[in-house]
Amino acid sequence: MPSIVSFVKTLENFFFRFRVATLAVLSGPSFAADVAHELKNPLTPIRFAVSSLRRTASAEQRETVEVLEAESARLEAMAKSFAQFGRLPEGPTATVDLAELARETVRTTMPVEMQVRIDGDEGVLVTGQHDALQRALSNVLLNAVDATQGRGAVVVRARVQQGEAMVAVHDDGVGIPTEQLARIWDPYVTAKTGGTGLGLAIVKQTVLAHGGRVEASSEPGNGTEIRLYFPAVRTRNGN
Repeated sequence: MPSIVSFVKTLENFFFRFRVATLAVLSGPSFAADVAHELKNPLTPIRFAVSSLRRTASAEQRETVEVLEAESARLEAMAKSFAQFGRLPEGPTATVDLAELARETVRTTMPVEMQVRIDGDEGVLVTGQHDALQRALSNVLLNAVDATQGRGAVVVRARVQQGEAMVAVHDDGVGIPTEQLARIWDPYVTAKTGGTGLGLAIVKQTVLAHGGRVEASSEPGNGTEIRLYFPAVRTRNGN
């Protein structure tokens, strides 16, 4: 039977390997793919260890086991996020309408309790990998849900301006302090309890892979706006 001490050491080792793997992603995606595979190996024994501890723990140990169980679940979420972070968009590219993408992603991502308005122009077209773009926009929308505690208002805009196609998500949540705003795109930067800190890092990676750029503005107490820019597809009328 695994002891709680040995299990904690396993968790610590996993977190260490996770951070090393993130550095690998930043240095080279081909090497990072191999490391990402290795990250999955400890998860199975960790799950078995949690199950064994739960069956044999004394009454005094049960609270500790619950904490370990929660941390194990967080590790799995981190591994899934890392799998996205380490993978550049794959598959065939196509013309994607950002306004339609916004409508699709809002339908599948946002809670029904949220007030969501979509303000999208026609013909906001980009060339890209649809699923990767949808995952990126979903991450931005989920951040807006967290910022408003699932009860606020969100506006999603899609525009073409100065040769760029833009999709923006504005929420009326708590906002981000000015000194933290520049770091929101960095790995492991999160204010969410249990968050992986990779959501916006994945967003930025995806947008850059599509030849785009990211921006953010925020005012504490008055919400945040995340803007994703891409090279716009020129239509026959020149727009």
